[in-house]
Amino acid sequence: MVDERGRRALLGSLAASCVVGLTGCLGDSNDEPAVIEPDVDTSHPDDGGAWPSFQYDAGNTGHAPGPGPTEAVERRWRFETDDSVYSSPAVVEETVYVGSNDGGVYAIDAENGDRRWRFGTNGAVSSSPAVADDTVYVGSEDGSVYAVDEGEERWHLETDDQVVSSPTVLEETVYVGSNDATLYALAADDGEMRWEFEADGSLQRAPAVADGVVYVGSDAGSLYAVDADDGEEVWRIETDDWIQSRPTVADGVVYVGSNDDHVYAVNVDDGEIHWTFETGGSVTSSPAVVDGVVYVGSFDNSLYALSAASNGDPDDPAPETQFWSVGGFLEVRSSPAVADGTVYVGNEDGFVRALSPETGTERWQYQTEDWVASSPAVVDGVVYVGSGDGSVYALEEP
Repeated sequence: MVDERGRRALLGSLAASCVVGLTGCLGDSNDEPAVIEPDVDTSHPDDGGAWPSFQYDAGNTGHAPGPGPTEAVERRWRFETDDSVYSSPAVVEETVYVGSNDGGVYAIDAENGDRRWRFGTNGAVSSSPAVADDTVYVGSEDGSVYAVDEGEERWHLETDDQVVSSPTVLEETVYVGSNDATLYALAADDGEMRWEFEADGSLQRAPAVADGVVYVGSDAGSLYAVDADDGEEVWRIETDDWIQSRPTVADGVVYVGSNDDHVYAVNVDDGEIHWTFETGGSVTSSPAVVDGVVYVGSFDNSLYALSAASNGDPDDPAPETQFWSVGGFLEVRSSPAVADGTVYVGNEDGFVRALSPETGTERWQYQTEDWVASSPAVVDGVVYVGSGDGSVYALEEP
């Protein structure tokens, strides 16, 4: 999988398109994007001192309550592992937790980048850690889910295939999928099985959990809603290709991308389609949803800002408005993060970029040495992100 990403990044650099709305290119200050500006308030009264799991919370909203860098950044530190970092960092109590394809889970000092500990597994760790009550929960391609405290194993559960899904932890339960096509609900304290749910395909991405329901997509193209208490299916919808996007739940709607090139918005109550939106490529990026705006990337080399509201057409439900699209990326696997009035996203071309949520205009970019499929974590004015070059970066304003 990693070799394929590297090959695509190399070849795709020859053919990446440059579109901002209908005109312009990323980084081109001479062209103003043609956009409809959403009314976005991405500020938050709290100071936002943590990013405990993939896309910040159990709903995978990607919206953090805290400041992020809006001007050009420099590197605070770079932490090197022995293989590519697909995993997305979690940040809690001044410690950065992240997996590496070298098989390790790392705890890194958020201030200076020093290693605090490393926990070794027997497979690549592309799963993103979730941190709750001083315990780190993470999957490994060795087929196990681990609970780790201060670098020591508390418990692990063996599944029948690789675990690349990132755990979601809520109310003392760990929800995680496996490539054995099973969704597991485990007691956070001891790993005891609470229930398991069999899907129609591998479950490679993090579940979302909201209001007593777990949402997860499968490689067979199904989006499931599963009762969080007993593991019974509530509803499911089918798309026309794999779902490798993590669902996002906000305001009674679950949003998810599919390899059939579409983004789906589905009512949480009954699984009815709220709207669909067609991009020009597979959508494995997970949406970030803030104040009625859905930010999501596509393999068509673009990042989109879409209205969460529907156009109200029962025959062809679509987003009420496409606010803007920004091209000039390569395949966008990284999932956006939004903090304090800025959208942050990584890209296959090796850049991390910061964009205006209202217009998509680029605010800054930082180049790593390989693809960035990791999704940024934004805490106390610092962006933490992994790269295919094997490193974790901490980026901040000078």
